Amino acid sequence: MKLSFKIAISTVTALVISGCSGLGTPNASDSDKLSDAQKQEFLSILEQDRYSSLCNLTPMLEQYKATKNDKILSQLLVRYADNLANSCIDTEAFKRALDRRHEQKINAVYQMHEEYVNSSDIFAKLKAGASVKSVLEPYVPPTPQFFKLIEAYNTTPSPELQKKIKLNIERTKLMDPDPSRWDTYVLINVPEFKFRLFEHGQKSMEFNVITGRPTWPTPIFDSTLKYISVNPTWNVPDNIARKEEIPRIIKDKSYLRRHNMVVKKDYAPDSPTVDPSKINWKQYLTPEWANKELPYKIIEQSSSHNALGRVKFLFPNKYSVYMHDTNNKKLFANQIRAFSHGCIRLQKPLKFLGHLSTFYTTKKFEEVGEFLKSKETKTVGLAQKIPVHIVYLTAYVDNGAVNFFPDVYAFDKMQHLKAPVKIVKKK
Repeated sequence: MKLSFKIAISTVTALVISGCSGLGTPNASDSDKLSDAQKQEFLSILEQDRYSSLCNLTPMLEQYKATKNDKILSQLLVRYADNLANSCIDTEAFKRALDRRHEQKINAVYQMHEEYVNSSDIFAKLKAGASVKSVLEPYVPPTPQFFKLIEAYNTTPSPELQKKIKLNIERTKLMDPDPSRWDTYVLINVPEFKFRLFEHGQKSMEFNVITGRPTWPTPIFDSTLKYISVNPTWNVPDNIARKEEIPRIIKDKSYLRRHNMVVKKDYAPDSPTVDPSKINWKQYLTPEWANKELPYKIIEQSSSHNALGRVKFLFPNKYSVYMHDTNNKKLFANQIRAFSHGCIRLQKPLKFLGHLSTFYTTKKFEEVGEFLKSKETKTVGLAQKIPVHIVYLTAYVDNGAVNFFPDVYAFDKMQHLKAPVKIVKKK
């Protein structure tokens, strides 16, 4: 629940602030004050802005410096923790911008992990003698990019590039907050069109990817890799069927046959096929069917020409997005590789398959190789599930250098930092 409140500063002025959950009471008691040692530690953190979370709170810090009011400093700590936990991005404005995208039929998805910051817990820890660093520690983003980007920000002389780095620092705060999911994991950085596998914190694999086009963006979210499909079929989603496949079927009666596609009433492997010539395809392009599930499913069968190639990697999610091989390798020659319907096409899927089948799957490497040769569709489970983080970082630090990438989905333009808190005169 969001709170909006006023904090009394003196008989002359007041701070008007609003923001995320649990940010304390309007009138801090003596028990909420920091000790002298904690006060000095926190001021040192603020002096360096060690966690890049001062952001909109500079007026509050200046007011403390002018008044030396301990209540202001206490509330400043809570607000700083909230900025660290939930970013300095105006997330409500960003959500409204996403809604406007949806009204334009662009289904942009950007998962934001927002955390509850409880002022009572913070002050209880401080009263017990905890350091400010240990109080803030639970809110520090576990992704290694957080501190790397802060260092890049502090050493970059260009104000324009600093602005871009700062926005990406804030994005790391909205990523998956579970530290256990940042040890061994797959990272897909959409603006960079890059796949990376990290194992025990060390990068062990890297290659290029193709992601969703701007009008069909790859969702930004987290999941867990659980299964591999060898020689996969492509179950055409209803939205793609409406926009692309059905118009082609209507135009060309031989389209399905030439593309090794069949029609069924569901995606089940044992579902019987349906004669497409008996279906009135035109009715499914009418407004009446715009938001309904189609009663027929189009499936591209496994083959060397299948759009998914030889293998797909499944991390269950409601967006029907996965990683897969592709039969159109030439697109990897492009620098901007936003061509898909949202799924992630891998440049080196067989290399990834070989690594997984050697160290992570329930089947041995040789057995998975036999599956490939058989050309039959087989499913292989992972004995050790791997977190997948699909992120949007237009600034990324790699091998000690910060690199910048195009804003392919215009999220840089849509995400803005919070406005400074206001100090208003009391009448």
